[in-house]
Amino acid sequence: MTPQPAWKQRYAPHIGLMAPDAPLFLHSAGSSDPVDQIRYLAELGFAGIEDNFLRIRPPDLQVRIGAELARHGMAMGCFVNNPMHWNRPLWGLDTDDARARLMHDLRESIEAAQRTGGKYLTVVSAMDPATPVAFQRVRMVENLKRLAPMAEKASVILALETVDSSRWPGMLLHHIPDAYAVAKAVDSSSVQLVFDFGHIAPMDGNVIQNLKAVWDKVAVIQVADIPGRLELGSGELNWVNIFRTIRELGYTGLIELEHLISRPGAAGERMLLDNLRIIDDAL
Repeated sequence: MTPQPAWKQRYAPHIGLMAPDAPLFLHSAGSSDPVDQIRYLAELGFAGIEDNFLRIRPPDLQVRIGAELARHGMAMGCFVNNPMHWNRPLWGLDTDDARARLMHDLRESIEAAQRTGGKYLTVVSAMDPATPVAFQRVRMVENLKRLAPMAEKASVILALETVDSSRWPGMLLHHIPDAYAVAKAVDSSSVQLVFDFGHIAPMDGNVIQNLKAVWDKVAVIQVADIPGRLELGSGELNWVNIFRTIRELGYTGLIELEHLISRPGAAGERMLLDNLRIIDDAL
């Protein structure tokens, strides 16, 4: 492969967004194997990866992922703390069963983080339709406070994510001000936010204004254009202005490419890279 010019920001493509065998560069890399994906992404000059499904990958594969990332000087981005029951109403419950499940999830996530050099655990939860949502958010605060010391000790961050209700309705956190209020109420360095532009733009608008408003709790940046949660440059968001703002705010973490592609196959993956290069060059 021809050497690629350096990127101005630390972009991190996903290696599994909707399914563990559906990475962003499936066709160009020629394999869905996470290690093959990492090698390919390293050749493209990317700084890391995101993997929603890391938790359910076998431990020996997690070790291989961590070793390959280290070999290329790349970082492990976000992975979902509860990938098998993210759409169950757990965080807003105060039952013994729910607390036990939450504790189990965090323990397994910490183990996966240790194998891969990861740190950021995406936290999402459905809401119980039989209980007022305000009560559930109070319980979410209580559950997070209970688990925060374990996360702090393991040097991981529970990163609360809001989701677009048109894509995933019935979740406990749909709006970024609500997630911010929960994180501030917990008041722990181990409980912060994922700022996902692809979810926040359709739900709350004013993405730059909202980013600045919650900045003191933002741990992770994820990007996707709207409508459609597609590659950058395919929709209505001004990514040059957004990325300039992120840089001005002092963010040095990964910018996770958590989106789909509007054109299938290798041609669509090349278009994604071309779009990203145009945006990056303009910074």
